[in-house]
Order: sequence, then C-alpha cells, then structure tokens
Amino acid sequence: MIKDDRISESSQGRLVEIDGVYYQLIEGKLYRYANLTMDKAFKIVLGRVGSEEVLKHLLNRILGTSIVKLQYRNTEYPGLTEEESSSRFDVYCEDETGSCFEIEMQNWSQKYFNKRAVYYSALVMHDQAEKARQEARRKKIEWDYGYKPLYVVSFLNYKNWTSENVGEKRSEYISLYRYKDVETGDELGDGTNIVFIDLYGFKKTIEECESLEDFWMYSIKNMFSLNNCPKKVIGTEIEELFRLSELAKLSLEQRIKIAEEVMTLNDIRNSIAEQLEDAKKEAVAVGREEGRAEGRAEGRAEGRAEGLIEGRSEALRETAAKMKSMGVDIGVISLATGLTHDEIDALL
Repeated sequence: MIKDDRISESSQGRLVEIDGVYYQLIEGKLYRYANLTMDKAFKIVLGRVGSEEVLKHLLNRILGTSIVKLQYRNTEYPGLTEEESSSRFDVYCEDETGSCFEIEMQNWSQKYFNKRAVYYSALVMHDQAEKARQEARRKKIEWDYGYKPLYVVSFLNYKNWTSENVGEKRSEYISLYRYKDVETGDELGDGTNIVFIDLYGFKKTIEECESLEDFWMYSIKNMFSLNNCPKKVIGTEIEELFRLSELAKLSLEQRIKIAEEVMTLNDIRNSIAEQLEDAKKEAVAVGREEGRAEGRAEGRAEGRAEGLIEGRSEALRETAAKMKSMGVDIGVISLATGLTHDEIDALL
C-alpha cells in the first residue's frame, strides 16, 4: 500500500502506474493487491475460473488433503424447507473424487457462526443424499445416501474461540472437528470435516514464518498492505496467489466492488470513531466546568460523562437499527457500533 498525496481522491478507483507497476486508488491510497480478508475480494480472487490450481495448493496445505483437480460449483444453496431462505457460500468446489469444499472468509464476529458452519455442512449433505437417491432410483439400486467427504473451511479474521477450543488441532492455528465417539475416538465415517482457521491469531512477521502453512497465512492476512511479493514466497506455490490478487489484473467491475467494500467499512469505522471521540471530549470539558463550579470536579465529571455516554450509546443504537433495516450484516454492525449480537437482535 502506498500513500500518495499528489493524487486526488476524486479519481477514486482508477489505476495508477508507478515505475511500471499498476496500483488501484482507494480513498487517496494506492493498493497493488486485493484484501483477501474481505469476503468480496476473497470470492473474486479465489472463487473464479483460473484460480483452481492456487486454491488446490491452499487446501492441500491447510487440510493435508491430496487434491489433484478442482472444479467450481454453484455457490447458492436453497434452504432445506420452503420457508427457509437460500444460502450463498463464498467459494464452493469439488475435487476429482467428488469430495466437496465449502470455504468462507469471515472478517467480523457473527453470533452462532460455529453453528452456521454445521448448518452449511447439512445443506451440502442433504444435496448429496438427494442426488444419490435420484441416481439409485434411476439405476434401481439400493440408496446408500451417497455421502462424499466434505470440508467446511472458515477463515476467522476476528478474535474468536478457536485459540482456546477443545477441537482436534492440525496446527496452532487450524482447528478440525469431526463426528466422533467421545470415548473411543471412532469416527462415524461420513467424512464430514468442519475446519476453523484462526487468521486473527496469526501474528507472525514474514521473518518469523518458517513453513509453507505460515507463508499462506501471512500472505492472505497481509497482502493488502504489501507492494511486492515477499522474496521468501517467490518460487513457491504461493507466488501465483499474488499474481491473481493484483488489482490491475481484475476487471473494472471487480475493482469497483472491492473498492466499495473497503470504503464502506472505512466510512462506518470513521463515523463511529468520531462520535466516540466527540463524546469523550465533551464529557471531559463539561465535567470539569461543572466540577469547578460545585467544587466537586471528580464526581461531577463522572456523572456528566455517564450521561453523555448514555446519550451517545442511544445514538449508536439508532445507527445500528438503521443499518439493520438496510440489511447490513450483523457482524459488520457489531464491529462498527460495538454493540453485541444480542443487543442488535433486540433492535426493531
């Protein structure tokens, strides 16, 4: 990422060439690579035809699988009943054996996200079973439910429960859950794997990275702030990820979607930060003035501050309610306002 004060923000979103390298302008800053921790960019870069090889290497590295070839599938799944709305996955694909991989990038906390991962696995398993049922009827053979190995993979780029979880660990940052007998460890055998990757907890610098797994985690988390592919990554399977993530290689429509997502989040964060800073300054100033007049500076300041903070809290709740009515993701609302999911759920 480059900050160039010579470039007007009115030219938002266009490409700028510097020393033969193209960057995208987003709010006065120049970025060479997409921010893969945001779901739109993640889907655009790793969910499109032409990215299968890179995605294959990523999955093999973090899951310990031996995928030879991947093929993308429809990411929209209908609900299990007519009353349920459809679900849209970030990335969904199958390998040459029929094993399924559903991949999510989660950049903010969402209530019951772990349960959502289980629900997504149920959607895929239901689809597999129905296809197997139809095939059995066509061939007039016994229906065996047709379950294929399934991996629901979630990258978590927010403070989450996995750093203290009790699940089986593939590594320090990767938690793996399966259906097992709690006493013997015997698996049911349906091949369902629910995987959480603690991207938030990964704090290593490029110098501290040792394994390819480390370099994958580092690259996905930090690419947006980099101007070049790190030397330690050049020549590895990850180098292609940097090429695919170059904003200049994406279409205009794709670049606009990525820029809009970044700008929307920045606007929300800046607005909330300004409100909180104003509340703090006003509380301190008024509290001191009243404290001097009454000779009880500390008590008055605290009382006034509490009143002002309560007023600001009401403003945050109103902002959250408006965002909720607009269909904004509850995780984004929580991140922007600081309200809990329960508090947001209670809003009309």
